[in-house]
Amino acid sequence: MSKKQKTLAVHAGSRLTGSKAVPVAPPVFPAAVNWFDSSEDLSDALDGKDFAYARISAPNASLLEEAVAALEGAEACVAYASGMAALRSVFDAQAWRPGDRLVMPADGYGVTRLLYKNLCARLGVELHALLLTDAQAPARIRELRPRMVLAESITNPLLRVPDLRALSHACGDAGAVFVVDATFPSPHGQRALSLGADYAVQSTSKWLNGHSDALGGTVSGSQARMAPLRAARILAGDVLGPFEAWLTLRGLRTLPVRMKAHAEHAAHVARRLEGSALLDRVIYPGLPSHPDHAVARELLEGGFGPMVAFEIKGGGRPEGDRFLEALRICKPGPSLGDVGTLVMHAASASARRMTPEEREAAGIRESLIRVSVGLEDPDDVADDLLQAVAKGARP
Repeated sequence: MSKKQKTLAVHAGSRLTGSKAVPVAPPVFPAAVNWFDSSEDLSDALDGKDFAYARISAPNASLLEEAVAALEGAEACVAYASGMAALRSVFDAQAWRPGDRLVMPADGYGVTRLLYKNLCARLGVELHALLLTDAQAPARIRELRPRMVLAESITNPLLRVPDLRALSHACGDAGAVFVVDATFPSPHGQRALSLGADYAVQSTSKWLNGHSDALGGTVSGSQARMAPLRAARILAGDVLGPFEAWLTLRGLRTLPVRMKAHAEHAAHVARRLEGSALLDRVIYPGLPSHPDHAVARELLEGGFGPMVAFEIKGGGRPEGDRFLEALRICKPGPSLGDVGTLVMHAASASARRMTPEEREAAGIRESLIRVSVGLEDPDDVADDLLQAVAKGARP
């Protein structure tokens, strides 16, 4: 029987095999080590057929992996201690050789850019940062023939929406592995694997958890692609702890309901902000003024998402700092995905690890503010943002 996202979110990852008892809320399994009466059973467990040692596999992480795989429409999922560990694992899984090429978004998350830049430099791999929403991006991928292409479903922080189908076709023609960081829309908003991705990456610290109380990351895909990731994780040790896995699974239960409300609130806030004369532009995929609005309508199945960005007219770092300090309901915070609204100055937070030249090439200006719209009354959020913009604009 086909199950829809709301049903999968509530019920997937509910029971461990080998027991007839199914707790309504899965317990936390804090034990790092398990023992067995039978030496044969212990040997099987050390081969991954049961839970022997938490670095190999653990109950709470396994339940979360099952649930995320169901939401992503994937055969399998591997959970990690953070989203960055998940991105690192995908990079390490490729058989890199000196002279190989990697393509990633020029306007994406700055820390991912720095991670891959460092790894590529170490291995002699060429890194090509492209604006993947550009009409020529697929042709450029075919020309470069990279070993791997990383895209973001919605770029961080400029909220551009690339055509993943077109990029996937280009990757297929070029023989490239296609990786999509789909954190911003979450699996509720977009199933990247169904659009041609080989790997779908989530920073579960964001929308999947939804409450800013647990770090984590996941990679989802086919069994064949996940098997080497799981084997490598045993050696790397970047496992997700039981409490973090439990908290993330608890948050995941309400993901579709939360994401629907977050997106509705974000759309309302964006429309309110569009009327302000103190802003140069408001960026939200659901607005007809957004450059990728047509692509977003086609590929973002669960709405236009909870993220809004805007540029303060004539703003720079001083105006951005005054704006953040003037907030009363929204909180200045360097993350997203919480039930409360989180706001950040993009150049000094998500793009902090990019060079000034990289930020300029990406179009990330000092006037750019990114907002993760929460579950407060959206008019309260909009009022707070607008009063803070007014105070920030006046020294």
